[in-house]
Amino acid sequence: MKPRDRKLTESDRFLRQALVGFMSLVLRTGISVNELRAISAECVQRAKDESADSRKKQGLDIHRLASILRAWHKETRYLTVDGRPLPLLLSGKVGLRSLIGAYYPQSKIGVVFDTLKRAGLVKRHGQRRWVPTEGHVRMATDSQETLDHVSEGVTRFLETVANNVNSRSKRDLLFEQSCKVRRLPISDCGPFRTFVRQQAIAFLTAVDDWLEARVESGARRRSKPKTCSAGAFAFAYIDQTSKRTEARLPKRRT
Repeated sequence: MKPRDRKLTESDRFLRQALVGFMSLVLRTGISVNELRAISAECVQRAKDESADSRKKQGLDIHRLASILRAWHKETRYLTVDGRPLPLLLSGKVGLRSLIGAYYPQSKIGVVFDTLKRAGLVKRHGQRRWVPTEGHVRMATDSQETLDHVSEGVTRFLETVANNVNSRSKRDLLFEQSCKVRRLPISDCGPFRTFVRQQAIAFLTAVDDWLEARVESGARRRSKPKTCSAGAFAFAYIDQTSKRTEARLPKRRT
């Protein structure tokens, strides 16, 4: 089957949007189409060489997986009297399959449950019950869910940049900020990871709670409102390669 003959999935759509958005941004810098083609061909070949598995997999949407864990940690019916996630049976009205079914169709419940187990996001509690191991999702780097997450993240970032560049009013601007230093001591990389993780969890939890509250409010209205997707991506980085490169450069005499 040729690639163009296969029905496009949401994963394909985000991946294509990310590639098109980035290429459009590159072309706007003045690079020629032929130069871009050459760079793209080289990147495709390098990706092919580095890829150990080219099989097509169907992702499960990492944000829906996260919603399962969020509900398990937030909603009263899934909590113990002291506010901890309630150990759940697989079946039952307040069971794990029922919780998964709130975010996925019945046909995918088994696959989602297997994914949660394989990723170490749930574990056994006694012989028949299950509990979450974390309140957020962390997937293997070679999973389809991670690919979907990265593709959507790049796409949304490029959309936000384009929106802010083309906006005529400050009211239409979306959050898109960054900070950077060039001489962070390597010994401070660990504390940096810890600090950013703490701040990011606080920020994303606040945004997620605000969004979920509006979704629930909209669902309770008699006349269903028009809806859209909205959210925030956050990440930190440490580029230690730049430090090694800088260290090899000859020092100027003053």
